[in-house]
Amino acid sequence: MCNADFCARVRAAFVRIAREVLAERPDTDGYPLRSALARGALTPSDLLGPGYAPLIATDPAISAAAAAGHVEGQPGSAQAAVTDGQLLDAVRRAWNLIAGVVEWREGAVTVD
Repeated sequence: MCNADFCARVRAAFVRIAREVLAERPDTDGYPLRSALARGALTPSDLLGPGYAPLIATDPAISAAAAAGHVEGQPGSAQAAVTDGQLLDAVRRAWNLIAGVVEWREGAVTVD
């Protein structure tokens, strides 16, 4: 799933979401961490590595779409089956996790 085409698509999705985050109001929950990640996404230090592609590839919606679209013997078929919309949604879902913004949920397990 982390072929060059997929990595490039993930980078483009991060840049697009970074622009959305930087347009948020500063009083948005987690804004300092979210905006720091956005600035980092716009000035990457490693343009050749996989970046966050492995994290995005393991998103349930992404892995399901890739599995459904995989054609044996066609290495790019799995990543090509993932739509841009699915990719952008996966990046949005992962943003707070990557930024370190903790979201409290009822019944969540805490670690001391």
